Amino acid sequence: MTDIPGHLPHRHPFLLVDRILAREPGVRVVAEKLVTAGATPLPGRPVVPDTLLLEMLAQTAGFLEADTLHGRAMFLAGIQDARFEAPVLPGDRLRLEVAPEGAFGGLMKVRGTVTCEGREICGASLMVKRP
Repeated sequence: MTDIPGHLPHRHPFLLVDRILAREPGVRVVAEKLVTAGATPLPGRPVVPDTLLLEMLAQTAGFLEADTLHGRAMFLAGIQDARFEAPVLPGDRLRLEVAPEGAFGGLMKVRGTVTCEGREICGASLMVKRP
C-alpha cells in the first residue's frame, strides 16, 4: 500500500506516516517515519513531542482495516499505559508497529510500539474510533 494520503485524512505537517513496510489486514501494520527538523515544532529544542509519537501510532492503526473503511478514517479516542523511553531527534528512522487487542462498539483497542535502531522508544495501548 503506497497511497498513504488516499487512506488518511491528515496532510502536512500532521501526516506522520511516511511508508507502510508490512501489512496484514486486521492482524498488524508496520510503518516508517523519517524524522526531519520540520517534525520538531519546539523552537530551539529539536525533540519530537511524545504526543506526536502517539499520533504516529494512531495513524498507523488506520491501516489495520483500510480495505474495509472505503476512504473513511479511524481517529485516536484514548490512550492507556503510554510509556516513553528515549527522546526522538531529527535524523531518526522510526519503526511504528500496531496490532489489534480487541474491539467493541465503534472502538478498537490496539497495542503500538515505536522503535529506533532496535531499541524501544515508546509503547502504548490506544483506543481508536472506527467509522
